[in-house]
Amino acid sequence: MIIKSIMTDEDRKALEYMLSLEYAMPYQLLKTKNNRRKIIYIMTPVLFLLSIGCYFVKSYPMFYVEMGISIIALIWIIWFQSKGKKFENNVHEFVWNKSRYNKVEIDVQGIKLEDKKICELKEIDRVFLYKGFFFLITNEKKLLVLKTVGVETEELIKIIKEADILFEKREEPFNIYEYCKK
Repeated sequence: MIIKSIMTDEDRKALEYMLSLEYAMPYQLLKTKNNRRKIIYIMTPVLFLLSIGCYFVKSYPMFYVEMGISIIALIWIIWFQSKGKKFENNVHEFVWNKSRYNKVEIDVQGIKLEDKKICELKEIDRVFLYKGFFFLITNEKKLLVLKTVGVETEELIKIIKEADILFEKREEPFNIYEYCKK
């Protein structure tokens, strides 16, 4: 079976949103990630200064609350600068540059991308389907993402089930990385 896994820019944005775990953020104050980061960068020193002011006016409960929030925000800033940016860049690179294949061939033997064998079906540990995206996780905890539509989706599900691979259809966003840990 040959699948045309052509992702539109809209598909890539949806996939990047899913892989970046942005859906898991409990707040959506502003529309863009950069605006939310700017707020954190600005508010952290402001909260720190306010907490010092609360200390001097002997409002100790407010001092502890504001100092606690400042420390949590500072920890997030340090984490983001050391690891978060790299993670986001890796996700962006994967979605926009490494998933630019037009033809995927899947049969009982395995999966080939652009005439290059990627893995055998027996190497696939589990598969998740979410909004037309197939997330295939290998035994080595590598991730392969395919986008299908219509009849291709049903045919791929049939191949997966015949190969006795764990398959799960998801309706809500989920953390795919939980399944990719070694």
